[in-house]
Amino acid sequence: MAIGLDLNPRALRLGDVNAKLAGSTVDFCESNLYAAIPEPLKAGGIDLIVSNPPYIASSADGESLPIYADGGAMFGLDISLRIVEEGVRILSSRGVIIVYTGVAIPTADPAHDAFLEKLKSVEDAELVEYTIIHPDMWPEEIGQGAYADVGRIQAVGAVLRRKS
Repeated sequence: MAIGLDLNPRALRLGDVNAKLAGSTVDFCESNLYAAIPEPLKAGGIDLIVSNPPYIASSADGESLPIYADGGAMFGLDISLRIVEEGVRILSSRGVIIVYTGVAIPTADPAHDAFLEKLKSVEDAELVEYTIIHPDMWPEEIGQGAYADVGRIQAVGAVLRRKS
């Protein structure tokens, strides 16, 4: 069974089109993270969670971004971290979480990757792989608004599993 979850109804419609074109059967549900997953399925454990969450930093007024584009606090990492922290609780014993996201690297500490640091401390999760896919995405965002103190934004991929 495959379930596609998103807050954005348009993304769900496009996901359905893509699934049909690929010959796949996917049940799509509007959901805030894992809320729409049936409890019996959560209790049995999820084998695979794949996520490309919003990772644009929240604006100061909280109104400039649509909900489906707003990655929240911590330079937009809030949603990505919630996906991992809440997702690891519903993984099966062999389950895996794969996340693609953007990470703001501060000008003052160019070696500091807040997402990697946080992932290493997620309770009951083991970081299997962490890859910088692109070291300098979206240069037009640097030095402005929420990214005023950011030197670059890197795209990363992370794979985690439940600790045994």
